[in-house]
Amino acid sequence: MEPVRDHELKAFFSHVIRVLERLDIPYMVVGGFAAILYGQPRLTIDVDVVVDMEADQIEPFVAAFPIPDYYVSEEAVRDSLRRRYLFNVIQPTTGAKVDLIPLPRDRFTREAFQRRQRVTYDQEGHMATFMAAEDVVVAKLRAYEETESDRHLRDAESVLVMQWGELDLELMR
Repeated sequence: MEPVRDHELKAFFSHVIRVLERLDIPYMVVGGFAAILYGQPRLTIDVDVVVDMEADQIEPFVAAFPIPDYYVSEEAVRDSLRRRYLFNVIQPTTGAKVDLIPLPRDRFTREAFQRRQRVTYDQEGHMATFMAAEDVVVAKLRAYEETESDRHLRDAESVLVMQWGELDLELMR
């Protein structure tokens, strides 16, 4: 299968966001997709979204992604919320994937979740709730400490360069 095309990933992402918002599931876009929003464009193969999903929202969420057009396992979502690890929704025809991460209990992520911002993410004017630029930089630096992947450093640098005059440096410290 070919790698997912940028426009296919964005279209799928938009669908997932509409579902989250229709079901009133609080969320925050994080990771590479958030870094791209605030920094320089780069290739990404999936989107990471932190969700604060309740058990009674699982069934309607899964129902919003019918097979064969999408794949999400209700059992995997329930297990994910219980164990606090990610689950994903996949669009098999394109290979597009959104990873959904139950809101972690760590202080940094919970505070970042409170600072999340509603922003326009494309030229058509679509909006979604993203991690704030300052938190993206800090999250990418933390990810670099864990993985030593230079991609995280490049993402952090890109956001710093592109958002320099707008960043709250004291908050980042």
